[in-house]
Amino acid sequence: MLLKLFVLGVFALLSLSVKSAQPDRLSLYTYHNKPPYIENLADKKGLYFDIVNLLNEFQPTLKYELVFMNKEQIRQRLDRDNLAGAVLGVNPQWFGDIEQQQFIWSDPLFYDTDEFVSSIKKPFEYQNQASLHGKKYGGVEGYFYPKLAEAERREKLTRVDASSEKELLELILQQQLDFAVISRPTFFYFAKKNGWWTSLSLSHQSHQKYYRAILVPRSKKAHFTPLLSTTGSIGFKKYMKELVSSYHISE
Repeated sequence: MLLKLFVLGVFALLSLSVKSAQPDRLSLYTYHNKPPYIENLADKKGLYFDIVNLLNEFQPTLKYELVFMNKEQIRQRLDRDNLAGAVLGVNPQWFGDIEQQQFIWSDPLFYDTDEFVSSIKKPFEYQNQASLHGKKYGGVEGYFYPKLAEAERREKLTRVDASSEKELLELILQQQLDFAVISRPTFFYFAKKNGWWTSLSLSHQSHQKYYRAILVPRSKKAHFTPLLSTTGSIGFKKYMKELVSSYHISE
């Protein structure tokens, strides 16, 4: 009986030791299910997966995992303060937090651009607000486009929603839109993959230049303090720059 209790005790201690050796798991949510940020969700392929892997290399006692969730669900959980993690690849302007008072934000991970894309047969050039008047443009459902909001509000510009930027590019190729707003890396990904270089046109003036960072709910600050320290470090930024360059994304 004593031997049995001793054995059980040893197993219990080993179990606790193994459990304590397991890294803490933290979720990083994203709603950008599009290449090159996410090239294949099932195969865990794309820039965002590589960023998460890089974070894990810098913090071996933590285990970050990328989780896809649509934007509306993320917003609802942030509003209720019950999002079980942080949000990867976003900007304070998109969450009405320009002053960065509502959430905690990491240092910029990398800089990005949204482009005006149109058909080469009917190229669109953005010059000023007047150049938007009478046009029909495409955007991803739920996304906000600051340069276009005023013209839309005044009913000078018509919006057509699509489920993805790939669908928007297809509508442009069918000449069903005057232009669409597409992330520059996504445009280059599909243009290269599908041979659309000679069919699509970019405006000389882009829609918006911005940076992508990590949003941390204030209630989760203690959990993500190591992440914020890592993303602010010189070593991490060096490797991030190399990683982003490998995806042909430059400032």
